[in-house]
Amino acid sequence: MKLRPYLLAAIGLLASSEPAFASALSGNAVETAANAISWVVLIFVPVAGLYVFWMLHIWPEKIAHRKRHPQKEAIHSLCLLSLFFGGLLWPLAWLWAHTKPVFYQAAYGTDKAPEDDDAPGHGKVPPPQVAGHGGSCGPRSIATLGAATTMDIASGTLAGKERI
Repeated sequence: MKLRPYLLAAIGLLASSEPAFASALSGNAVETAANAISWVVLIFVPVAGLYVFWMLHIWPEKIAHRKRHPQKEAIHSLCLLSLFFGGLLWPLAWLWAHTKPVFYQAAYGTDKAPEDDDAPGHGKVPPPQVAGHGGSCGPRSIATLGAATTMDIASGTLAGKERI
């Protein structure tokens, strides 16, 4: 009968304990707290969920923009399509944003896209430079420029590039 002392101790502890309450609040305070929590769950949680869902779906687009991916517009379109298809296309957009285009560098000489439209200095056309001519813009230099351009076009080269 080795269990008897433990059993008597357990009964003694149960008898000396006070009743437990489920909440530290009482009366109307419990109802008010439950009402506030229900409004948070009904309004703020769905709004936060939609925000997280949106940020997750434009994440590949932000990656492509940061890496100057040359096909970032197509990745943007795939991200928008993924929103309408419930996220099924999102992994493809994410993978596409992280990969380099295979033949883009061979075709354009770089695997980065040109600078964005909002980059500083965009839209400013630099003055035309012809090899062997200074920066003067007098009537004599314009006539020489016209002759040089005509000779370049006639010989099949333009600004040092050979005819293909």
